[in-house]
Amino acid sequence: MDSGKLKKELDSVVLYFQQSLQKIQTWKASTGVLEDLEVYVPSWGQMQKIQSLWNISLLDSQTLKIESWDKSVLPHIEKWIYDSGLGFTPVNQWDWIMVKIPPMTEERRKEIAKLVKKELEEMKIRVRKIRHDFLKDIKNQFDEKEITEDQKKQFEWELDDKVKEYNKKLDEIAKVKEDEIMKL
Repeated sequence: MDSGKLKKELDSVVLYFQQSLQKIQTWKASTGVLEDLEVYVPSWGQMQKIQSLWNISLLDSQTLKIESWDKSVLPHIEKWIYDSGLGFTPVNQWDWIMVKIPPMTEERRKEIAKLVKKELEEMKIRVRKIRHDFLKDIKNQFDEKEITEDQKKQFEWELDDKVKEYNKKLDEIAKVKEDEIMKL
């Protein structure tokens, strides 16, 4: 069993989970809320991916500031944010757009906490798939007589320990996010 490869694959699941949770709106502003959305706007005579035309920064814990290198796309960005269904109301300041993050209601907090749990379950499924693939590799090595039965058992125990360790990490990350969401 290649423990380096296992660690790399499990670390990638944890990293992906952390990045996906950054995009979930909480009570404070985060540039990740808008960064990875697939949106195109007209600029310089063709459709451009919106992320290539703007810079997002934080003005304070409740406000995003969006600046564009091409000022002619600001109305398109403003309209897209308004129509996105994210619940934001952009305010065009002529050369930049201000987006206030609205405070969350208790109902919205519970919805978002459910999203976190759903995302956590998807990550645990990925971890189980990785575990399954490694168990298959261990079995194949044993069947090909590359490892002994004692080594097979040892590798399986090591694999199960790593999987438990990474599931615990995922649970802890989700708990921190849920606490952040539910905080008043």
